[in-house]
Amino acid sequence: MEITCHSCGKTYSLDESKLPDTGRVFVKCAACNEKIEVSKKRQTFQKPATGTGQQNEEPPVEYFDPDVSTALVYCQEVQARLEIEKKLTDAGFETRSVKDEPELRHYFRYNIFDLVVLYQHGPDPDAELGAITKFINEMPAHMRRKTFVIYVHLAGNRYDLYDAFSRGMDATLNPMDINGLTHIVGNLLEQKKQNYKVFFDCLEKVEESVF
Repeated sequence: MEITCHSCGKTYSLDESKLPDTGRVFVKCAACNEKIEVSKKRQTFQKPATGTGQQNEEPPVEYFDPDVSTALVYCQEVQARLEIEKKLTDAGFETRSVKDEPELRHYFRYNIFDLVVLYQHGPDPDAELGAITKFINEMPAHMRRKTFVIYVHLAGNRYDLYDAFSRGMDATLNPMDINGLTHIVGNLLEQKKQNYKVFFDCLEKVEESVF
């Protein structure tokens, strides 16, 4: 399919098979940096029926404007999850919670999230948390660099860089930090922005020269 930038008139050819079937996506014009919207009809996807005759519905496909800060949360403890969601919303994030690895994978099929918060309830991670951390550690590099992952566990310490590195995370926190999560997240993301500024500036120039 072909799309045209309404600002400068430049035309691009896109492989329609690579586009999701519903919702909307934005493509950045390499000539003038204008956002080009590509929209399709929204629908809800369902997994095939199981042997019990029931269907497991996937979450609706959602797309977020590139200017919107987005976050995913995995937390099996209800009160902690609600508190995390509130703190992230207060920090300006459009926040979604997932119950397992397939649901998190589903969200990442259509968006690259700015932030992921994983909460370990108890001394050991549950099976789903293990599957989620495996998925995150196997993400393509260009996606992983854009996603800041926080791992919350009993011995977490945001100043313990070795603990975060050994888990493949960007930072670790302990449950007591949740109360100040709004402020903590802002500081962590600003620190990452400064650390990666030169890298992302160079990457943007390379992408502009390619397209």
